[in-house]
Amino acid sequence: MNEFLNAIQDRWAFGLALVIGFPVLMIALNEWGFALARAGHPAARSVRFFRSWVVPSLALVVFLHWVVLLPRTSLGLRLTETLSWAIVIVAIMGVVNNLVFESARPDTWQSKVPSLLRDLARLLLVAIGMALAYSIVWGGEIGGAIATLGVTSLIVGLALQEPLGNLFSGLVLLMERPFEVGETIQVGNVSGEVKAVNWRSAHIEALGGSIQIVPNSTLNKETILNFSRPLPNRMELFDVGFSYQDPPYKVRQALLELLLQTEGVLKKPKPIVATLSYEEFSVKYRLVYQTMERDRWPVKNELVTRIWYVAKRNGFTMPYRVNFTLQPQEESHFAGAQPEAADLLARFPRLPQLSPEDRSRTRSLTFGAGEHLYDQGDDVDGVYFVVSGAVSLQMVKNGEACEIATIQGGEFCGETGMHGHQAAELRAVALEDTDVVLIAPDVVRHLFETSPRLARETGYTLEVQRKALQSARTAPAMAASR
Repeated sequence: MNEFLNAIQDRWAFGLALVIGFPVLMIALNEWGFALARAGHPAARSVRFFRSWVVPSLALVVFLHWVVLLPRTSLGLRLTETLSWAIVIVAIMGVVNNLVFESARPDTWQSKVPSLLRDLARLLLVAIGMALAYSIVWGGEIGGAIATLGVTSLIVGLALQEPLGNLFSGLVLLMERPFEVGETIQVGNVSGEVKAVNWRSAHIEALGGSIQIVPNSTLNKETILNFSRPLPNRMELFDVGFSYQDPPYKVRQALLELLLQTEGVLKKPKPIVATLSYEEFSVKYRLVYQTMERDRWPVKNELVTRIWYVAKRNGFTMPYRVNFTLQPQEESHFAGAQPEAADLLARFPRLPQLSPEDRSRTRSLTFGAGEHLYDQGDDVDGVYFVVSGAVSLQMVKNGEACEIATIQGGEFCGETGMHGHQAAELRAVALEDTDVVLIAPDVVRHLFETSPRLARETGYTLEVQRKALQSARTAPAMAASR
């Protein structure tokens, strides 16, 4: 009789606890979850999972066992307890993942743990938890379950050879760690940044933004090139051929200056231009330089484009194979004659005509956008007359360039070269495809003596540039004195 009364009393106690405690706990978890969500904390999802799944499942177990008084051997109670075990295990895994890994700072070891390792650890812990649930709830022997699991695993393994091969290949890659998420690699014909690695494959973002999925088994077989180790730099090689008539030392010097002036080419280690071989139609030169992986294609595009301007400026010839048929008593012109420097100057009526001797002291040059006509401090011998295009005159201070003026067609720059070899006070950069004529100092003086009006106009323009340069030089000092 006393046992029956105690059972009735316990039933009412657990029932009253469920009626009062369950709503209070649900409200508390709900408010806590909203507070964490507003703060952007990763644990908010775990709190919501506890509120929606863990607490109701545990309350159902308490209700069935302690209020309804279902026996332990009841099928309904055992199924409910098994489900509760699974939900609690998943919740614990979520809490650990949110607090340890997802909330970790980018520079900590937690953020560098691969997702594949986390997935495998989660799978192992879930298997251990469910084995304990099987032993506690169903009263089964874990040894028998393991034996059954072994036979089942053998059957499943034979049926899933390829996925399991990817899984074990992923484990090998995980132990060796030839690359990390965020690094740039090349595997076979696939090249790009590693975005994710899971139990089956690696996701690589190729150039253009497309995602290529490479199975782990392929990664384990192929040679992996990691461009992010030991430094995120990439060595590039580019071959170009010039005529046998072009002196190799002069060609190498022009190409080396091109490398040093191209933005994105690393100055250390210093770029190299080597005479590679003597081919059938040309002398082949190799450009060797390093650049950041993300700048690889823009830098190569800029270099290949500017080589044309370097060749044209220096009078180099880039031979190529030509097939043609000669017809008797016919003349064929393969290309129109290029205008001489004096002919370019003759397009501007305000410039006096040059004598035959002066014509030989001028030289036409072509620059592409972004190329330097001359740099600040360079030895300038002569004055540059802009025929077409535009040139930016810049003062370089502490590694930063400040534009002083923009020179258009029909204007002069590089006035320090008017007096012979002088160091340039400014840097001149072509803003677009620009044709200029380099005029010797004595020829410039003869032009100004012949045309006083030209001398006055040019002098006024140069004076404006000098004042702008002086203002740019004194601006920081004036700001500091204030």
